[in-house]
Amino acid sequence: MKVVTILGTRPEIIKLSSVIPILDKEFEHILIHTGQHYDYEMDMVFFKELHLRDPDYCLQVGSHSHGKQTGFMLEKIEKILIEQKPSLVIVQGDTNSTLAGALAAAKLLIPVAHIESGCRSFNKIMPEEINRIIVDSISDSLFAPDDLSIVNLKKEGISSEKIHLVGSTAFDASRRNSSFAPIDKILSHYGLVKDNFVLATIHRAESTNNPEIFSNIISVLNELSEDMAVVFPVHPRTTNILSQSSIKLNEKIILLKPQAYLNFLALLSSCRFCISDSGGIQEEALVFNKPCLIPRNETEWMRLIDAGKNFLAGTNKRSILDIAKRLMDDGELIRIRSLPSPLHENVSESIVNIIKEKYL
Repeated sequence: MKVVTILGTRPEIIKLSSVIPILDKEFEHILIHTGQHYDYEMDMVFFKELHLRDPDYCLQVGSHSHGKQTGFMLEKIEKILIEQKPSLVIVQGDTNSTLAGALAAAKLLIPVAHIESGCRSFNKIMPEEINRIIVDSISDSLFAPDDLSIVNLKKEGISSEKIHLVGSTAFDASRRNSSFAPIDKILSHYGLVKDNFVLATIHRAESTNNPEIFSNIISVLNELSEDMAVVFPVHPRTTNILSQSSIKLNEKIILLKPQAYLNFLALLSSCRFCISDSGGIQEEALVFNKPCLIPRNETEWMRLIDAGKNFLAGTNKRSILDIAKRLMDDGELIRIRSLPSPLHENVSESIVNIIKEKYL
């Protein structure tokens, strides 16, 4: 059986890193990289660090407007699918690569398997939300990370026969890849003490393009850095926004370039808590039992909020800062870490086994 997996961004590579080796073993597996993320430090370096083979196709689409980028992907992916004639196309998450891969396959009547189905923020201003809804609606196998995702899919009229509750591959990936993380080396290099620094990442357009929201988040980081070390790997988009604005960072904040994934895992597994607008980091933090403060008004991962492990703070400075101050308290941190963790085990193997049962 020939299976094609389509990816194109840093989160997709990470979340599929535990699935790809199993697919390589079980099927004739073709890996397509769209090149939606094209910076070496943000992307291709992961394949080497995570002991993954190189993609079979690198489309080098690069950065464009949503429509243009998706169009370029569709054209190139369609040619490969016509040539390869796979029995199944696998996509993950909610990126333009996910959308283009699913659309190209569906129009060629090739079954689509969507990993991370049913996640909803219920905010259609976010392009990712549009991608999720469309991809789920045209997929034949929907691998849901939690019960709430299944509820969302059923409300949208998707047949229960297509839906499979498996959990999130982010947990498998983080556990697999953390064994490669150079924790002692990273902490020593930046003069950090385990559990005594805050890790922050801000990159989403809704966080950086809104001056008030962006200013609120940076103001919180500035204030926290007076009491505890704040480590801030700065995404290229965030760097551009900072260079074009009058917003100033406290000199005490430890600014880093985008980190290689294993270096970032070393930081995440060692921090006291993290502040991030990233969906992937919200999940990865759970693997290491690190609370994640989310400076957004909604999240796709409400299960982790409901479990009391993560915190949806909104975009108001006061609300973000209040939660951050709570997480600075030792007793509160111990309480949060003692709560049960809603993790699923062996997600990647479950996905591949379902594919074998359904399509072989």
